[in-house]
Amino acid sequence: MAALPCQAQPKSELAQPPPLDPAEGERQARALVGRLLEQRPEQPSTNTGVLKMRDKDGNQREVSARFDIVPQGDHWLSIYEAAGRAHSAPTVLTIVHKGGEPNEYLLSEPTASGGDHPGQRKLGPDELMLPFAGSDFWVADLGLEFLHWPEQRILRKQMRKGLSCDVLQSINSRPLKEGYSKVLSWIAINRTDDIVIVHAEAFDPQGKLLKEFDPKKVEKVNGVWQLEEMEIRNRQTGTRTRIEFNLDAQ
Repeated sequence: MAALPCQAQPKSELAQPPPLDPAEGERQARALVGRLLEQRPEQPSTNTGVLKMRDKDGNQREVSARFDIVPQGDHWLSIYEAAGRAHSAPTVLTIVHKGGEPNEYLLSEPTASGGDHPGQRKLGPDELMLPFAGSDFWVADLGLEFLHWPEQRILRKQMRKGLSCDVLQSINSRPLKEGYSKVLSWIAINRTDDIVIVHAEAFDPQGKLLKEFDPKKVEKVNGVWQLEEMEIRNRQTGTRTRIEFNLDAQ
């Protein structure tokens, strides 16, 4: 894959501020993660978009996508649908969000013959580090599963993309062989009601950088921050996926 252009960051963003005391970092992390998980939509919405995938050789393909948000009493659903190939059923991922409780993941996929899928199946914890519709987005990425890991700590305060951020370290104590052992996320905290992830890095079980996530455009719709455009790069395979949604299409 061709090298991505590198933009110089201001010195203020490159400088490493002093770390927080570990106990204080854990306390602040609990409060921050709690606020993130409490965010929920006020109204249902539907948006269409496209998954733009680029392989390690630079070949590109696009897949039509749809994103639904469905409030349901004490929980809410986020539903990702990616169109199948010719004469093939779509791939549909339904994530059930229940505030501070673990997410529930339901997946419908085409059969091996390319026909209709047999229905939804509930994914177990060892099935979340799998690609969604062949993209670089894993099921766990779309559900922000790292926020549900028990070990959370804010390492430091740092500027990122011109925003004041908490650098949150989320540790997976039992990573899968092909999964994440750690996620670092830069979470903008300019206002208490405007908390949004502006950058994230995921590491493999050997502690090596695996993926980088960069929201390009984020908009608040119906009380919940939604991605209008996001890019994910797999630094080990050289692949890249961009997801683009039209948030104006309600």
